[in-house]
Amino acid sequence: MPAPSKASFTAPFTAALRRHPWLTALLGAALAWAALWALRAPLPSAPPTLSGYGAGTYEQAAAPGEARIRLDDGRVVTAVTYAESRPRPGQRVVVQEIGGQHVLEGPLRWPLLLVLLALLIAATLSVTGLQGFRALLGSGLCLAALWLVLLPRLTGGAGTLTLLPALGLVLALSVYFVHGLNRKSHAALAALLLCAAAGFGLLTLLVGAGHLTGLSDRGATVAQASYGVDAVSLYVVGVMLTALGAMNDVAITQTSAVAALARTGHARSRRDLFRQGMQIGADHASGTVNVLVLVYAAGALPLLLLLRANRTTPLWVQLNGEGLFTELTALLLALLCMVLVVPVSTALAARWMFRPGADPDTDPATDPAPR
Repeated sequence: MPAPSKASFTAPFTAALRRHPWLTALLGAALAWAALWALRAPLPSAPPTLSGYGAGTYEQAAAPGEARIRLDDGRVVTAVTYAESRPRPGQRVVVQEIGGQHVLEGPLRWPLLLVLLALLIAATLSVTGLQGFRALLGSGLCLAALWLVLLPRLTGGAGTLTLLPALGLVLALSVYFVHGLNRKSHAALAALLLCAAAGFGLLTLLVGAGHLTGLSDRGATVAQASYGVDAVSLYVVGVMLTALGAMNDVAITQTSAVAALARTGHARSRRDLFRQGMQIGADHASGTVNVLVLVYAAGALPLLLLLRANRTTPLWVQLNGEGLFTELTALLLALLCMVLVVPVSTALAARWMFRPGADPDTDPATDPAPR
C-alpha cells in the first residue's frame, strides 16, 4: 500500500481555507493579535554596555528636552529627547545608553512588521494555498542564504567571480523549495543560470569600460571604508540580485506555461510547443518590463527629482555621472536578462517536456509543481 503523499495531508487544510474565507480572516486576526501582543511585551533585558540599546515605556515629559522612561528591567530613567521624538504616554520606545546617559531613539516600530507579515501570510494562504506559503518560506531561505553565505564573503573581500556559486545557491533555494524537484524546476533553474552568467559577463565588461568605482552610493562608500567591502563587488551583486528577481518570475511562469501546454497534447513537435509558449512569454515579458521600470523609478524618485530640478547641468552630463549611469545600467541589464530568459526557459522546457503522443493525464514528463 503506497504511503500517503505530503499533498494528501495538506490538501484538506488548503481546501478548507478556500471554501471558507472566514477561516483565513480568523487566522489572520490571530496572527495579527499575536504580533500586536509582541509589540507590548517587554524585550529580554540585557546588561547595560557603553553604547547599549534597550526598550521601555514612555511615561511623561520631564524638563524641556527630557522624558521619563520606564525600562524593561524596572529602572526609571530620564532620557534626552529631540524635537522629532514625541511619543505618547504608554508608548513603547527605544532607548540608548551612552556613558550613563540615556537618549530616546524613537518609538519601537519593528513589531509592526510582524502585524504586516501576519496579514501577508493569511492573504497568501487564502489566495494561493500552501504553494504561496512555500514561496514566502523560500524567500526567507533566500534572505538567510544572503545573510549567512553571500554577505560574509563580501565582507571578507571576495571578488565578484567567487560570488557566483553563492548566487547559484540562492537560485536553487528559490526554485526547488517552492516548486519542487521536477522538470519544470530543472528547466527554470538552467535558464536562470545561463542568463545570469551572460548578464554577469556583460556587467563585468560595462564596469571595466565605464571605469566604475561603486562609490556613488553612500552606503557602499561607508561599507568599503568601515568594513573593507569592495564597492564594485557590492554593486555587481546588487545588480545581479535585481536581475535574478525579475528573471525568476518570468522563467517559472514560462516553464509552467510550457508544462501546461505539453499536458494538453496539442503540440505536434518541440518547435510547435516552443512557439505556443513564446506567445504567452511575449505578453508576460511586456508586462514585466513595465513593472520593473516603475519599481526602479519609485526607488530612484528622490534622485530623479534632483535631476529634474537641476537647471544648470546639461542632461548628457548628468547621464555621464557615475551615480545616474550605474542606476540606468542596473535597470537596463535587469531588463535585458529578463527578456533573454523568456526564449531560453521556453526552449529548455519545450525540449525536456515534449513527448510525442503524450497522455495529458498520465505523462510524468510534464509533472506539475507540487501543490
